[in-house]
Amino acid sequence: MSTNAGSQRNQSWVDFAGVMLAIAGIFQMIFGAAVLNQSQYLINKILYGNMEAWGWAYLIIGLILLGTAWFVFQRNPYAEVFGVVVAAISLAVQASVIAYQPIWSVIVVVVDILIIYGLVAHGDIRGMKSRT
Repeated sequence: MSTNAGSQRNQSWVDFAGVMLAIAGIFQMIFGAAVLNQSQYLINKILYGNMEAWGWAYLIIGLILLGTAWFVFQRNPYAEVFGVVVAAISLAVQASVIAYQPIWSVIVVVVDILIIYGLVAHGDIRGMKSRT
């Protein structure tokens, strides 16, 4: 009985990570839309590239996060690995603008850390080898 309860708790963490993936995706998409809508929004604040490219990058990262969340909810074990990778990329991108958007970036960084924790500590990433 404790094994079933532990398994259910682990799955709850994975579901939580899936919800957090969706939230992080929405946050990234909002930020990308804001950057695209106001090209002056972050002008001279990001050291590299043009704002339109960054806006599209945020939108694409957001869509990938949302798609990964869907696959996590479908219990696809490879989505857990991909979710960790995409959350790490999202974390790195937000960390690069933390000096210019501190509150927004810190929120997304914390969400990304929770995603990584939920998928790594409670996901079935290690059990994938036994399935192949």
